[in-house]
Amino acid sequence: MKWHEVSISTKEENEEQFSIFLNTIAKGVSIEHSVDILKAKTEDFDEKFRLNPKDYPDSDIRILVYFDETYNIDEQLDKIKKFIEETPLAEKEEIEINTGIIDEMDWENEWKKYFHNFKVGRNFLIVPSWEYADVDIADSDKVIKIDPGMAFGTGDHATTSLCLTFLEDIIKPDDKVIDVGTGSGILSIGAYLLGARDIKATDIDELSLQVSKENFALNDCGKDIAVMPADLLKDETENYDVIVANILAHIIDDMIDDAYKLLNNNGRFIASGIIVEKRDDIIAHMKQAGFSITDVLEEEGWVAISALKVA
Repeated sequence: MKWHEVSISTKEENEEQFSIFLNTIAKGVSIEHSVDILKAKTEDFDEKFRLNPKDYPDSDIRILVYFDETYNIDEQLDKIKKFIEETPLAEKEEIEINTGIIDEMDWENEWKKYFHNFKVGRNFLIVPSWEYADVDIADSDKVIKIDPGMAFGTGDHATTSLCLTFLEDIIKPDDKVIDVGTGSGILSIGAYLLGARDIKATDIDELSLQVSKENFALNDCGKDIAVMPADLLKDETENYDVIVANILAHIIDDMIDDAYKLLNNNGRFIASGIIVEKRDDIIAHMKQAGFSITDVLEEEGWVAISALKVA
């Protein structure tokens, strides 16, 4: 299959508004920050990343949006241009849009330019499958092998690494876990490596479900993770000990009440994908629903919240 790639170069402060809008019309969205921005936001940058600056924007951010070949790309471009016209954005006159066509395999190979192994939390080691044979693995490492494909979630984004950090402190072997909006499946794999064996991974996007299944097979955990399509928690009837969701703030907000109802007493809701500016609103809604906020982590302008359903 071929994909239409739309590249939008813009100011960093426009990231959230574009992300929210583009996720409503696109099959895949990727944000690329300039190396200078990444260095300013990331501790131990040189240890975590081995990047070629030529693969990144010279300044600010580049948003890459993907539509499969069945889409009318002109209609999608019109929607994007209308959004720009109608939305108060920083320096909108400087926003640049470019388009191109890429093959499915081209997308897979793009990851190999800049996605390399690195550590997250205390013991997680994220390893792209193409580097696995060459990586030195310590006895304490919990290795997650990932082929991202076109699904979100490599572990290098702050929202994913914050979730994995929380999971290290929370997951117990007898926990029943649901990973909402699983993307690449990385959080489900993390839960599995921490001992959980009753895990459900859901997503509304069929491509994400396909990629997650491939990653579960890669990590030999497919038999312990049920994969199924679902729109958040709207049709969920089972109860869980841990609900984890790394999505966007307004989507987290929509699922707070459902999460509270579906959690067992003393169950945990781990929510990430929340920008700092939305933190207080999300926390207020969680408290209103009955949650006790046990921890809040922040990294690179993103927030993850650990909430407890008090018995």
